[in-house]
Amino acid sequence: MALYKLIRQSARFAKKLIENQLPPNMHFHNLLHTQYVVNAVSEIGFQCKINDRDMAIIQIAAWFHDTGYCYAYVGHEDNSIGIAATFLKQEDADGSFTDEVIACIAATKMPQSPQSPLQQIMCDADMFHLADDNYPTYAARLRAEWEYSLNKKYSDDEWHHMNLNMLIQHKYFTDYGKTVLQEHKLANIDMLLR
Repeated sequence: MALYKLIRQSARFAKKLIENQLPPNMHFHNLLHTQYVVNAVSEIGFQCKINDRDMAIIQIAAWFHDTGYCYAYVGHEDNSIGIAATFLKQEDADGSFTDEVIACIAATKMPQSPQSPLQQIMCDADMFHLADDNYPTYAARLRAEWEYSLNKKYSDDEWHHMNLNMLIQHKYFTDYGKTVLQEHKLANIDMLLR
């Protein structure tokens, strides 16, 4: 099957699943986040000069990486892996291709520990928002989602300190992440320190 067709079908399947099955009040891990991560893997993959097959792997992994939230919050990555594996098998995708997609999804489990360049791209894309100018908006969405989905409530001070610590401790893996994204993330750290 042509890679571009498989990407298109993956996108269509993941969008439909998320639109129809995602629980309410998923303020952060929703279709917008999925599309954001797809764009991020594409940007990082392009900067890393990867080939078309590898680009297809990370784009498909990005489309599926949070589909598991449709069925469970905790441990969603395992559900996402199952959904992606089943879909790719139905599409007669090559076994090694499917294995690489699954490995990229698995690498996003926290704490992240990517074992290959593609997994590094996927992990950096999933944390791309830490370097975004709109980081405070993303953080507020995640806070609301955690309150609803995990019954976790934070005071403003607790949330501020937790975010600051997360940004400081987080590390990007790709060269693009370590340079371009890190620079933007440092600006967000400076903003939180004010």
